[in-house]
Amino acid sequence: MSDEEQRSDTWSTVLWDDEVTLQPYVVHVLMHRFGLARERALELMELAQREGRAVVAHGSREEQEMHVAGLHGDGLLATLERAAS
Repeated sequence: MSDEEQRSDTWSTVLWDDEVTLQPYVVHVLMHRFGLARERALELMELAQREGRAVVAHGSREEQEMHVAGLHGDGLLATLERAAS
């Protein structure tokens, strides 16, 4: 598979700012679901708050679908999108 084909098969999990969920909870979920350090989880939460969204993971479509479903289960807004090439 070429580099271009591999990039087109890469998907992203996007976390959306919902303006309802408490910030410490979002950080907690990101730390535990993705194994992030507190500082990185805080950066992503702040990015989502500031920009309205933050890409929190990349990988295969199946992996990212599982991440999105998990975030939904945790009460967060998340979507799946093809990664920019």
